[in-house]
Amino acid sequence: MQGASPYQFKGDRFSSHAQIAAKLCELAAIVPVRPFIVLDVGCASGFLRQFLPSPDFYLIGIERDPVLVAQARQTYDEVHQADVSPDLTLSFKPPHAVVLADILEHLPYPEPALTGLLKRHIIPGTPTIISLPNIAHLYIRLGLLLGQFNYSDRGILDRTHLRFYTLRTAQQLCIDCQIQLQSIAVTPVPLPMVHPLFGEGQMLFPVHALSAFLASLFKGLLAYQFILSGVYEP
Repeated sequence: MQGASPYQFKGDRFSSHAQIAAKLCELAAIVPVRPFIVLDVGCASGFLRQFLPSPDFYLIGIERDPVLVAQARQTYDEVHQADVSPDLTLSFKPPHAVVLADILEHLPYPEPALTGLLKRHIIPGTPTIISLPNIAHLYIRLGLLLGQFNYSDRGILDRTHLRFYTLRTAQQLCIDCQIQLQSIAVTPVPLPMVHPLFGEGQMLFPVHALSAFLASLFKGLLAYQFILSGVYEP
């Protein structure tokens, strides 16, 4: 539904938004150019700006929902309303890094769309960060054992997801799209979204921290999302 995005800003240190922003700050620290240009593909309402201040970061967004485009334009430097498709063609400054956060699983043909985007718009050697939900999470596996595979408004079984990824197939996606993987981080189940007591500084935050630690050890089983970082090298 246009303008009714189920995605919410997740600000705790273990969230995909926070981890992606931290990675971008690391990349910006080694690039002696300001502003550091980030292409945020599927930017929604513009979550990354809350971590990446202007004028140090120039944020370019691509988003198809006109309501979310209007919201993103309030904080991003440049926003293009467009569908991410294999024949996407836009004009913008060459970015220093590309982010595709929680977008590829919504596309009917993610590999051709990603390949086309990188080939037409991205300079070889550009860092690329992708986040994808983990369909092999323990919760999903247990549900399947009980004969359950129920879609919902958000989460791993978001009803708008068209593609599903395990750790292995997420890695293969990057290989197929000529992204040389350098690291794989993970997020835990977003417990602060379930109850505020799991939030930073709250009574149950240690439980959330333990969940994040275990997810990092057992990525294929306990990761809620994968965050894959690499370099586009055609």
